[in-house]
Amino acid sequence: MPVTQYYPVGAITVPSSWIALIVGFVMTYLFIRIYFGKILGERIGNIFFNMVIIWKFSVILTDFSTVRHYPLSILYFHGGTFGWLLALLIVGVLTIRQGIKEKWTHRERWMLLLALISWQTVYQVMMTFLNEGSLQVKWGTIAAFLGLWILTFWSYRKTSNTVSELSAIWLAVHFMVSAFQPGAFWNIPLITTISGGLLIWRVQRLAVDSVSREEEVI
Repeated sequence: MPVTQYYPVGAITVPSSWIALIVGFVMTYLFIRIYFGKILGERIGNIFFNMVIIWKFSVILTDFSTVRHYPLSILYFHGGTFGWLLALLIVGVLTIRQGIKEKWTHRERWMLLLALISWQTVYQVMMTFLNEGSLQVKWGTIAAFLGLWILTFWSYRKTSNTVSELSAIWLAVHFMVSAFQPGAFWNIPLITTISGGLLIWRVQRLAVDSVSREEEVI
């Protein structure tokens, strides 16, 4: 959903996407912590925290002159699209390195997938409530992402699909939703989903390769 509404938060006015972003992060963190435990909850919390910090401080690169003259502007501005893409890249690399170093298990890889899909689902649902738009588009978006989340959670519980398969379904669902939502097709949420899908695929691929090498040694 495109941003059509802005809301006052303290002394500043923020776009609806900021609110949806933060609510998505908080709800996802709580879900992972409650369902998967404190350690994995802190892990996903660190991923989200790093995303926000890199995104916010990337304004130093995108608008250095403003930050140099008004240092507190970091609190009000961010690095825009460039900053978000930079955050996706850096956090993605750090997550892959962590997965390799800690040799993430099947459960941990599912945790990452569920966290990313949960955040995207909450974000999309919040955007439908916070912005103006067609009821058909709004309900279609809600149904598509809630259905995706239910399928992912059910698949994890029943071990009926693989992480890679659910990642592909996630991408397909978001492509479909972007096709009927107003605004540009190639938007930041869709690019974020593509990045998340590639991250999941890479983490899963590395895990499979690691198992294959261990079997060859044996």
